[in-house]
Amino acid sequence: MNNTEAKLLEAFSCALHDEHVQWAEPIQNDDWLRLLRLASENRLLPMIAQATYLSPAVTSSARRAEYLTRKAKSETLAQAKQTAEFTLFYRYLAGKGLLPIVTKGIMCRELYPHPDQRISVDEDLLVDPDDFMRYHQALEDYGFELYDPDSRLDVDHEVAYKHPDNHMYIEVHKCFFPPDSEAYGDCNAALEHAAERSVEVNVWGVTMRTLAPTDHLLYLILHAYKHFLHSGVGIRQIADINMFAKHYSAEIDWERIGTECKKLRIDRMTAAMFGIGREYLGFEERPSCFADNEIDVEPLLEDIITGGLYGTNDINRLHSSNMTLDAVAAQKNGRKARSTLKSLFPSAAALESRYAYLRRKPWLLPAAWVQRAWRYMIKRENGPVSPAESLKIGKNRIALLQQYGIIDS
Repeated sequence: MNNTEAKLLEAFSCALHDEHVQWAEPIQNDDWLRLLRLASENRLLPMIAQATYLSPAVTSSARRAEYLTRKAKSETLAQAKQTAEFTLFYRYLAGKGLLPIVTKGIMCRELYPHPDQRISVDEDLLVDPDDFMRYHQALEDYGFELYDPDSRLDVDHEVAYKHPDNHMYIEVHKCFFPPDSEAYGDCNAALEHAAERSVEVNVWGVTMRTLAPTDHLLYLILHAYKHFLHSGVGIRQIADINMFAKHYSAEIDWERIGTECKKLRIDRMTAAMFGIGREYLGFEERPSCFADNEIDVEPLLEDIITGGLYGTNDINRLHSSNMTLDAVAAQKNGRKARSTLKSLFPSAAALESRYAYLRRKPWLLPAAWVQRAWRYMIKRENGPVSPAESLKIGKNRIALLQQYGIIDS
């Protein structure tokens, strides 16, 4: 871990506990820019600003303090607006007799000392599949549009919507995880009947349905696992898990959490996430169900920090996700992993859920490969995909899966 990464974690830890760093020594401009870039990549800028604005390293430079304050206020106000918009939208749904289960997002933000400094990209709603079309109609009536015009409403397990005016982004889930995912479709079994155990909470003066504490923590862990298999977990997800565990510790069935994690072979990974919370983010001892796991947290932490938010820092890392997903799928299905070439360049069947034209014209597969690579470039704007670099990253991340016992060595 380099000095910039260490400072980021120190400031983030202070922000999580409403404390402030006191960096007395000046920070060189290049180091300061690296810190800001790292904070932005991990969507932590408002919290880093909150923790550092009293530090002599910041206050000694009026220009530095002004820039940090302005950027942090802008992101925080934008998040506050999104939160307010979402509460209005939930009231609207409730007025129509629709009570979706709200997960992650706003439910996690409420646990932070300054909720709207914890930036969310979207809000997630879990709905009964039989009621999905009622929700779809309500969303359209409210002004939402399909994020992907080619979405198959009768088939897709998750449908995303964007509001053209307020830019609110909503993901509607018919189930927790796509059941047809060979890599993590089996995670649904760990949350069977969770909707029936849902509870009501008051958020911003609005009563919302959400998952019971044990189910919600388990879902946060499993959701982090899903992202880990794709291109990476974000440090913010690690904080969410630790914050949630701290806040609801007395209400959580820890034996169940430990049992379900062992079933899915993610107990060592989960222990490492709590270990990062303890060693770097200021949280107390790991939960008792993971206390016996003496885990080296450094490899996971390095993967998290270098990957940024969900591993999106590097398009080659994003492109390598098929390798890690296939490695886990192969283990679960008792087959050999596909060749790296097939992993990096998936079949038409594997891509048709994202590129609908492949269902009609499978011969356009090469065009889909180009489109997929271009989509990564649009996200990161940092150059073309390098198959050699994707291969290298994929192999390293498969080794990480092996180290944490998710797949066999």
